[in-house]
Amino acid sequence: MSSDPHGATSGRDRLLAAGLAAALFTFYGLGASRTIYVGDSGELTTAVYLLGIPHPSGYPLFVLLGKLWTLLVPAGSIAFRMSLFSAACAGAACGLLFLLGRAMRLAMPAAILGSLILAFSPSFWSQSNIQRVYTLDALFVALATFAAWKWHESAGGGSGVPASPAQRDRWLILCFFLCGLGASNHLFMGVLGVCAGIYAVFRSPRILSRPATIAWSGAAMAAGLLPYLYLPLRSRMDPRLDWGNPETLSGFLHVVFREDFWNRAWIERPLDLVPITIDYLHGLGLEMAWAGLLLALAGLLLRPRLGRFVVLPLMVMGTNLATMALHGSRTDIFIWHRYYIPSYIMAALLAAAGWDAILLRLHDRAAAPPGSAGEKTSGSRSLRAASLQAAGWLALAVPAVLLASGWGEFDRSRYRVAEAFSREVLASVPPGTHLIATDDNILFTCMYLNFVEGVRPDIDLILQGVGEAQLPPLKFNPDTDPVYFTHHPNWNQPGLEIVPVGLTFRAWRAGRPWPEPSPVPPRLAGEDDPRVPKDYLTQNLIGQFHYMKGVTAEPRDWINAEREFRKAMSAAPHNDVLFYNLGLIYRRNGLLDQALAMFRRSHELNPRHLASNDRPNASDRIDEVTAELQSLHRLEAQLSEDPSLQGLAPESEKWHLGMAALLASRGEEIYARGHSLRALEIASRATGG
Repeated sequence: MSSDPHGATSGRDRLLAAGLAAALFTFYGLGASRTIYVGDSGELTTAVYLLGIPHPSGYPLFVLLGKLWTLLVPAGSIAFRMSLFSAACAGAACGLLFLLGRAMRLAMPAAILGSLILAFSPSFWSQSNIQRVYTLDALFVALATFAAWKWHESAGGGSGVPASPAQRDRWLILCFFLCGLGASNHLFMGVLGVCAGIYAVFRSPRILSRPATIAWSGAAMAAGLLPYLYLPLRSRMDPRLDWGNPETLSGFLHVVFREDFWNRAWIERPLDLVPITIDYLHGLGLEMAWAGLLLALAGLLLRPRLGRFVVLPLMVMGTNLATMALHGSRTDIFIWHRYYIPSYIMAALLAAAGWDAILLRLHDRAAAPPGSAGEKTSGSRSLRAASLQAAGWLALAVPAVLLASGWGEFDRSRYRVAEAFSREVLASVPPGTHLIATDDNILFTCMYLNFVEGVRPDIDLILQGVGEAQLPPLKFNPDTDPVYFTHHPNWNQPGLEIVPVGLTFRAWRAGRPWPEPSPVPPRLAGEDDPRVPKDYLTQNLIGQFHYMKGVTAEPRDWINAEREFRKAMSAAPHNDVLFYNLGLIYRRNGLLDQALAMFRRSHELNPRHLASNDRPNASDRIDEVTAELQSLHRLEAQLSEDPSLQGLAPESEKWHLGMAALLASRGEEIYARGHSLRALEIASRATGG
């Protein structure tokens, strides 16, 4: 494993890096989502198409590069093109990580290993074929780390030849420029810039005596941030998507620094850092198939190639954990590990260095001088060296395991769930509807279909869920103006009812017969197809589909409603909000036992408050329902002595109907309804319903 197998990057290395990037782009493209994905994808893709302003921090670089990409790659829908954009950025990031490994003089198998561990790590892969910002962020993390290494090497680290201060500072200035430019896509690159500055002082304290270098570095980072000028300039043109309206300085800073999102932080006390850190470390193991994490530890401990440069990856990983701990919501931290992709890049680099260090030690043993123990002839040494060279590729079993286990989960080529749901929503409302939409999963996909693909141009899509949207006062006649909602608005307007009518709610004049619900298919496209991956957000969307069908059926057909609620629970078993809402439904129908079970499940999933403006907590509802149950049981015990119930089998259909009548006579209408519904369920089971 001598120098030219480990040498500074050659033309061959660069060709291999380009080939690796192209191969991975093709691979990700084959599994890319052809339609719009759940979550932020619809909003980000709409922003690209309209040249609008998406949610904070505005992501101006993503919007501008994405727009250019969609113009240069006219293949398929805008959604598919942006999936390919993510694939291209992901492939380039992995190719660059390989090139960085070779620049560090890592053996070829080790450099490829690090690249492929990143390529097939679950969180990175999950973002590589959908419309999101994270692979572009990964590309800038790799670019800035490459520039930092070249500066480290030019200062005499990594067995490099020291260069003059002016020559090596060019790499440092480039690193800061890349951090600034990357921060105009994702703010973590600004944190990486801070890490790079601290590392520069750690590696070369004399840099503090070179004010010109400091000034040029600061100017380079500021120049990289220039794409943020897009936000106020474009906002003044009033695009259809203009999140936060960042025209003024205060509005601009409000958007860039994500001020609306800090109140979602899960952390409440210092001890919360313990479960956050445990989850982070556990996630590292899963992302690297555990064996890769062991190799990363070897790279950290042995580090013959990295030397003091190992401090930078460790700082990046530490600050990545710290920023998420301070800022992240429950789902950000414990469910979506995509925010830790910078950490996974550094861990993959350490794993490559670890495998290289192991190979170096084995190589030194194989190259023992003649006459030493176990080395009798030059032929045996050559055979051993050849065997060692072949064995160097064995570590590729780690990414092979990740590849084999991940394909089914991340092949999005058949994915249609998000589009299918929102098409049903848009198709269900009459012409001229004012559709007030909230919730990222539904609003953003409806936004994409309506604004980008021109689905239902005859309706007025009101972006209620877009932060600080300046909506005009809503004035309408419920008898003639169709006003629909994707979610219950919790209005309390006398003379007005909010009626579930399929997948939406409709504003309706109180006292009039309710409108007939819109027809809804039994299931969503791909819902029952095991080849269609269903991540947390997709599960929640399918759960919402069946939940809304259940809510619509609740006052009309309880048996069907309860059937849909069970489907919702099965589809989204980890959705704390769903179980909380089901608890409310069962409670208002007098089914306190079921309500208590729902609230307990919600609390089990999330012991903290729900992600809502009024911050409800399932534990409060558990206490209330428990007290109600105790009171109800005492009342039922008294009523069970009534002669009308004597001779009836407890918990039978007739017993429940009798108890319902007795409770109704006492004015306990809700509890009476609960027993009536139990009687209905028993009768339905008896008839096979």
